[in-house]
Amino acid sequence: MSVPVASHAFDLDLGPVTTGGGALLPHASLRYRTWGDPALGRRNGWILIVHALTGNADVDAWWDDIIGPGRPIDTDRHAVVAANLLGSCYGSTGPASEPYASGVPFPRLDTADLARAHFPLFAHLGIERLALVTGASLGGMVVLQVGRLSPIPIDRLVVFAAPATTSPQTIAWNAAQRMAIESDPRWRGGQVQPDDPPAAGLAAARAIAMITYRSPFEFEQRFARSRSGNGSTFAIEQYLRRHGEKLVERFDARSYVALTHSMDQHSVGDFAVAARETASRVGRVTGVGVDTDILYPAHEVRAWVDAYVTAGANADYREIRSACGHDAFLIEFDQVRDILRG
Repeated sequence: MSVPVASHAFDLDLGPVTTGGGALLPHASLRYRTWGDPALGRRNGWILIVHALTGNADVDAWWDDIIGPGRPIDTDRHAVVAANLLGSCYGSTGPASEPYASGVPFPRLDTADLARAHFPLFAHLGIERLALVTGASLGGMVVLQVGRLSPIPIDRLVVFAAPATTSPQTIAWNAAQRMAIESDPRWRGGQVQPDDPPAAGLAAARAIAMITYRSPFEFEQRFARSRSGNGSTFAIEQYLRRHGEKLVERFDARSYVALTHSMDQHSVGDFAVAARETASRVGRVTGVGVDTDILYPAHEVRAWVDAYVTAGANADYREIRSACGHDAFLIEFDQVRDILRG
């Protein structure tokens, strides 16, 4: 049973933001949440958590077994903060915000831009040291960038299911998802009408993504070739449709397009240079692969961990064993707990 954790939500005015590519957001804001007493953060260090593609800062909703009193992210010992990423649709500036919703193109943001957007938050909250920075998937990519760019020291990074550079295979998956959205007539070249969104396109994109989030082993175990309803469709088809419909109810297609572009642009650059940059700021880096992940295979995580070790960083590799594929970080809580505590 989950234990409620007291938290608060706020908006931080970032002012004008210039991206690494030179584009300008004339005015940006970041919506964030905090848990725990800030005095604990001053004494023991803060914890920063970064969400994945369609996630948000409501960490106690999607990682409720992980955050709370006495849990690996212990709100009796640390203050915790999580922000909705720029480009998302949960309160921070994104393509559904004005003036972008009215036709001004939303600039491309890479994961370094998403990382740097957190730094004014550190100053605003008076954070002088981070005990832990963690996230998974897109969140893990941003965590890697925080590690090499942070203006304050960090005790430990834990990066779940994320590469140091996005592979052509993953870019292809993301491109196919955007093509699904952009083929919907209601996409209107990105000029989406809130009361008439490209629901079919976004649902199809989510269905494609779900194939990469789970594994062939799980699909075989859960569905095999069983059928649903009147027998006209396979159970796996119904599963994909259901997940597509659920996402349409809570997410904006414009943010989906923007953030998948951010994932495509992700790269820490030369691994050895990134390792040295990170080692100058971070005490320890843990990269976590999932043995059945087809989106960001475990060997991609191990590759950057090995490169960081070779370059002199204090880095180690851990692996989640699961039939559930990429999404194991949201499912295998016992293993996630052990990794965060170890």
